[in-house]
Amino acid sequence: MYRYWLWCDMLSYRQVEVFHAIMMAGSVSGAAERLGLSQPSVSKTLQTMEYDLGYLLFDRIKGRLQPTEEARALLQEAERAREALQDVRSFARRLRHGEDSKLRVTATPALGLQVLPEAVSRFRELQPRSLFDISTHHSGAILDTISRKSFGFDVGFTFGAEGAESPVGSVEIGSVSLACVAKRGVLDNYPEEIGLEDLASLPVISLHESEPLGRLLAEKARELGLTLDTQIRVQTYGIACALAERGGGLAIVDAMTAVGHAQNNPAVDLRRFDASLSLPVTAIYPLARGLPVNTRRFVDAFAEVLDEKHASFLDRSAINPDMDI
Repeated sequence: MYRYWLWCDMLSYRQVEVFHAIMMAGSVSGAAERLGLSQPSVSKTLQTMEYDLGYLLFDRIKGRLQPTEEARALLQEAERAREALQDVRSFARRLRHGEDSKLRVTATPALGLQVLPEAVSRFRELQPRSLFDISTHHSGAILDTISRKSFGFDVGFTFGAEGAESPVGSVEIGSVSLACVAKRGVLDNYPEEIGLEDLASLPVISLHESEPLGRLLAEKARELGLTLDTQIRVQTYGIACALAERGGGLAIVDAMTAVGHAQNNPAVDLRRFDASLSLPVTAIYPLARGLPVNTRRFVDAFAEVLDEKHASFLDRSAINPDMDI
């Protein structure tokens, strides 16, 4: 390989191709036919190559080309150079089609449970040889580590990218509405859609403000001059739902997490929460690396599943006719 790069310093790959074609065909006309070039073009390339090298590669004897000893010695290296380029082309093709590629993906627990499995499944149906390394982290951890070489990811999915301290790129790929989760019976006297003002008389399970939803609700409460009766504070949406189910208070989470929990736990009531509020879903990536073709394709698959799941979660008939959402 070292000698191959020395070649590249002296010669262009076109010259190497022309030289190899002449050696294989035995003539300029045969090489021109092999390469789909004109004979004058092949002759000129050969002359330039010999000039660059400082010695002849062929003797012209009675109108025929006879390889010199130097040409015979260089043929082996020319074949290695061609093989090396074929390897590069093959690798580039695999990158384009996602063959044998490995995607390092991370997501918040909510998105990792509700969207990521289906997105991976669909992607691998189209590109079955794709490999995945998947993990879940809270939003702050994802934003903090996405660009670290020692703990990096190709793409992460969070509820927004606000608060990123490392150089990350971001693309908003959708949004999800919010829902209230409470122990069955707690919300019997409340309307189908609950606003923040309705929570004044209820104990609330709040999310830490390090989480996008926790920040959103805290800012909304301050804007309205409300003080919520926060009795439990958590970082994970699923834990908030589990605590609400056991009477720990009312939890406000994304609609997908709420319905996913309620489908497996009939002892909860759901209500829509303030239709004017929603959580953006963002794909984030290391700014220095950008989004390669295969990663962009996976982001598209994730966005497609997100849209479908969110639409079905908002459709009562697709959930459970007994659910109040």
